[in-house]
Amino acid sequence: MVVVGCTRGKTGVTARHRILAEVMGVGKMDLFVKSEGRDKIFRIPTSKCCLVDDTSASIDSCLILPEIGDLVLSIVDRLSKVERKMGVLIEIIDSPGSIKMARILKGETTERVAFSSLIVLE
Repeated sequence: MVVVGCTRGKTGVTARHRILAEVMGVGKMDLFVKSEGRDKIFRIPTSKCCLVDDTSASIDSCLILPEIGDLVLSIVDRLSKVERKMGVLIEIIDSPGSIKMARILKGETTERVAFSSLIVLE
């Protein structure tokens, strides 16, 4: 289940916080939950919780590896700044001892990105 909280100031809600938790006990309007990755059990109103149904998720699925000519999206989080680049994969650079890289065509320019940051769009 996802448990939601927030940071509230004079201007209202300034941030939302979410964690995954396991239900340990069920009351009339409240739950005891244990946060994932910690041994702490705490009480929370059921209205701050959303059930996550992972039974339909396939645990055996694999990522689709991009191929030359695919429309791809690269997303990288660097120093809390998200960089997004979209283009056509035109080159895969696999140099021994180095990170596998890719070159994508964005309009008339090319960008070099980490191959592991790519997903196939089209």
